[in-house]
Amino acid sequence: MFRVLSLLFVCLSLACATPVPSGEPERLHILLTNDDGYGSVGIETLGEALRGAGHRVTVVAPRGNRSGSSASMTFGAIQVEEKAPGAYSADATPATCALLGLSAMADPEDPFDLLVSGTNAGANAGSATGISGTVGATTAAVGMGGIPAVAVSANEVGQEGEPGHRKHFEQTAAFAVDVIDRLTRTAAGGPLLPAGTRLNVNVPGIPWSETKGVHFGVQGMGAQFGLGFEEKAPGVYAPAFRRPSGAEDVPGSDAAALTEGFVTIVLLDADYTAPAPARKAIERRLGEF
Repeated sequence: MFRVLSLLFVCLSLACATPVPSGEPERLHILLTNDDGYGSVGIETLGEALRGAGHRVTVVAPRGNRSGSSASMTFGAIQVEEKAPGAYSADATPATCALLGLSAMADPEDPFDLLVSGTNAGANAGSATGISGTVGATTAAVGMGGIPAVAVSANEVGQEGEPGHRKHFEQTAAFAVDVIDRLTRTAAGGPLLPAGTRLNVNVPGIPWSETKGVHFGVQGMGAQFGLGFEEKAPGVYAPAFRRPSGAEDVPGSDAAALTEGFVTIVLLDADYTAPAPARKAIERRLGEF
């Protein structure tokens, strides 16, 4: 956690402590994916906002919903369909789509600068971060693709087709564009993010006018939802969402801040190592071999 915090403070020094320079942000070539599937409202509105800001956007997204895929990979041949110029759907996980785009759809004359994953319908904060296909795509992009990445997720306002539902995704996309533009303005010719890191952005399911601000924090341990399985027919089990356990969270938790109405931004890396005190305690219990 301390390593994540130190990286976070580096990012904050770039994006917050220093005034954001004026002028037009750098135009980027962005690879866009998600885990809700090609054609979902989140990826549509995010793509529109990124293009509207002047960025070149190439879309490589799963053919259908791949929520909860984490960073799992699709091995074997992959069916890919070109839906429009520079836009593809693939029978693959989000992480696979990320690597597929970074390799097979790369333009040597205009290489990718950033991977963006989202906007996911539903937050990916706290303990949900690790199982999220939205975040999993950024894991692959940073760890295996060598490119910075941003994951964007939002709890929904209303149901699809209702007034305010799409607007919430459009406003979330506008915020994501602002985050990216701030990174490009403050990079000063250097990397958009510290090496090996990605941003995880989450938006609460309330009107933007009611949000309490932006919370820069750490990945929480609290669960946004509980999940189990129930037998629906002999030998057939289906997911059953439950009330989360309510276990105590860590200071600065994104999950806690999201519940309080804050937009949250967490800088993640790929280090799963536990904090030093916990490691030492296990080493003492296991003893010498």
